[in-house]
Amino acid sequence: MPPPLRQRRIRLRRTDGGEERAARTPPVPLWLLRAVHLAALAAAVLLLAGCGITLSSGTSSELFSKLSIQGEPVVGQEMTLEVTHEQRYPLAVDISCFLVQPGRSRRLLGRDTLPANADTSVEPTPVAGASTFRFRVQRPGRYMALCNTPLDPENFISKEFRVR
Repeated sequence: MPPPLRQRRIRLRRTDGGEERAARTPPVPLWLLRAVHLAALAAAVLLLAGCGITLSSGTSSELFSKLSIQGEPVVGQEMTLEVTHEQRYPLAVDISCFLVQPGRSRRLLGRDTLPANADTSVEPTPVAGASTFRFRVQRPGRYMALCNTPLDPENFISKEFRVR
């Protein structure tokens, strides 16, 4: 079965004799219209991406400065994850921190929203800050603490540690 067609438009055309008569435009397949719209949308996204804010460059992070784990790395003991950051963006930035056991599980330790930097100059002075999250580990093994920005997961900081 052929794909559905868009409704035909009727136009008036003048003949050589000066009289008008109805002429139908050829039907345009819907798949072609959708392809054109999709191509226009893709072009708009690419143009807008050049104007956006990127929170990372390669493997380094422009937002996160340091990640540390404090406390005794023993099963059942309370530990604290502290991530320091430098907020330089003129908009609020969400961060999420996870406890990852490679190959097994990933647990959200907490979220925080960094307020927008009030300095809107070309080279804004970063606002330093820190976020802390308390947690306990239930099994011994290798773990990784990971903090990232959900809108740009490539902007992250991580640290591996062992719990006994």
